[in-house]
Amino acid sequence: MAERRSPLRARARERECPRAPVAGHDQVHSWTLAPSHTLDAAWRRAKGLVTSAVSCLMAVLCCFRRLQLYLGHRLKWWIGYLQRKFKRNLSVEAEVDLLSYCAREWKGETPRAKLMRKAYEELFWRRHIKCVRQVKRDNYDALRSVLFQIFSHGLSFPSWMKEKDIVKWTEFSGIKDYHKRGSMCNILFSDATLEYKLYEALKFIMLYQVTEVHEQMKMNKVIPSIFHLLFSRETSSDPLSFMMNHLNSVGDTCGLEQIDMFILGYSLEVKIKVFRLFKFNSRDFEVCYPELPLREWPEISLLTENDCHYHIPVF
Repeated sequence: MAERRSPLRARARERECPRAPVAGHDQVHSWTLAPSHTLDAAWRRAKGLVTSAVSCLMAVLCCFRRLQLYLGHRLKWWIGYLQRKFKRNLSVEAEVDLLSYCAREWKGETPRAKLMRKAYEELFWRRHIKCVRQVKRDNYDALRSVLFQIFSHGLSFPSWMKEKDIVKWTEFSGIKDYHKRGSMCNILFSDATLEYKLYEALKFIMLYQVTEVHEQMKMNKVIPSIFHLLFSRETSSDPLSFMMNHLNSVGDTCGLEQIDMFILGYSLEVKIKVFRLFKFNSRDFEVCYPELPLREWPEISLLTENDCHYHIPVF
């Protein structure tokens, strides 16, 4: 009986006691673990390198973006600076379509806007004015509008002037080519210093003419009626008071009054036709300075929306 149980007990002891590792199995297991550890190490290293490369790339892109923004800002500043430095600041702008200008300036349904649109339509359809030149808004704009047209049309200087007295006028009146005169006008009316000198010269011409007529009046000679009106005012009873109380302020604090427009037209021997848009549908919509020129003087045209600022209509 003891002998029969012994094999059973021996098998039980074998199950309870762990078997000793087999040499061949350990060798195979070590062969599989070694490549796995190598791959893990290689992956961790590659992952670290990729992460570092991505971080460096992102840092470079951020630096490049900042540099791009900085250079773009500086480039924009320099472009603006060069444009301000070299761009011609024309005080008389290029021609634009009359009705397009009106639509841009007079929107809405107010009574004044409707009146202005009707006045511009009148100029376009019945007076055959197709374009307009905007003139810089300041207290010289009436003088500027008149002088620009005299030069751009190549009009001759007044008969009472001597050629040597007004060299700049001679330069323009002697040019027959319209485009060349236009180029010279663009140069002249982008030079503010020269412009203002010419406007002050125009004021002097007006003063000279007033002085001449005043002398004729003292000698009981026939003078244009507009000068009677001028000398009847307390503020312009003689050339000195006219200069002190009126001409000196033109350009600085005020523009030309209507009576000044008469004197300007008379002094330059031109008929200045003005379309007063705010007077549309009245007898004062179109006025001329002077009303009855002494001779067949050349005609130039202006338009105004308020008798303060003037633009140049183009037929």
